[in-house]
Amino acid sequence: MDIPLPPDADLPEQLLASKLGSRAAAQRAILAVSEELGLAADAPRSVSAALALTKLGADLDRIAKSLKWDEFEHYCAMAVSAAGYSVKRNVRMRKPTRQIDIVAESPTLVLSIDCKHWKRSAGEWGLAAPALAQVERTKMHAIASKTGKTKAYLPMLLTMVDNQVRVVEGVPIVPLQGLREFLASVSRFDEGLAIVTA
Repeated sequence: MDIPLPPDADLPEQLLASKLGSRAAAQRAILAVSEELGLAADAPRSVSAALALTKLGADLDRIAKSLKWDEFEHYCAMAVSAAGYSVKRNVRMRKPTRQIDIVAESPTLVLSIDCKHWKRSAGEWGLAAPALAQVERTKMHAIASKTGKTKAYLPMLLTMVDNQVRVVEGVPIVPLQGLREFLASVSRFDEGLAIVTA
């Protein structure tokens, strides 16, 4: 049973304490998540608390609203890393200047991820422009990173507030709660995806 909190209690740690019934229980859950995922000592506690809340089935919309944009990106990076990918954050390119929030690599696929910290779900009409922009950034990164070995890059958007995977302009829009399942099943050979090879 959730203990009552003041209306302005939106920090992930406070939400977790409410969900678990005490600050001590919240602390134990944060430590357990940190140990389970091998999080760095300097990882924001708010991100660990948000991960613990997600595991408890808490309202993802409320969790998303409780995190700042940089905390949300960190949250996304840790979630992708926990799925077995090697992760780099804030990858920058020049001429023209562009940035990719997360580049995550497995032996078979490189994900080019734009973390969308939306407060509510977007309709398909509002997703086409961000999807196409992510395709362009992915192409730039693939060209700049060319090593002589052909790699498959998948541009994608990662969000907390959507409840199902959608594909817009060949770009998967993946909610965090569906990320692990998506990563376990996605392939460079899937039809309809905007795979970039370089």
